[in-house]
Amino acid sequence: MNPVAVRNTAIVLGIAAVALVWQTGFGVSTFWIQRIIGVLFVLLIGWAVYRYFSQNRLAWYAIPPAQRYVFVACLVAVIVLLLFGSALTPALGPFGVIVLIAGLVVAMIWIVRESRRL
Repeated sequence: MNPVAVRNTAIVLGIAAVALVWQTGFGVSTFWIQRIIGVLFVLLIGWAVYRYFSQNRLAWYAIPPAQRYVFVACLVAVIVLLLFGSALTPALGPFGVIVLIAGLVVAMIWIVRESRRL
């Protein structure tokens, strides 16, 4: 069997095992593991945005100032929702928080695409 196929199979089985154990519960550690994963995810998003705009400085300057403020506000809102969105889950439901995050990301993508048309 191909070593890459073995590696990919092991990764899929490992993810399935983690999901199975996660479902039965780790207890208190589950909350902290989820929080750490969430913070790492937010840091990766911030790093990706920083890398994109540091490599494409003109893309940032091409965005009009008012839209830049909206872009930064959407980015901050996404980060806050990723970190503390569980507090809104009773009001919006788990899918509602995801839809809200997706809407903010779509607004950010629209701002960047509109700036390229100018």
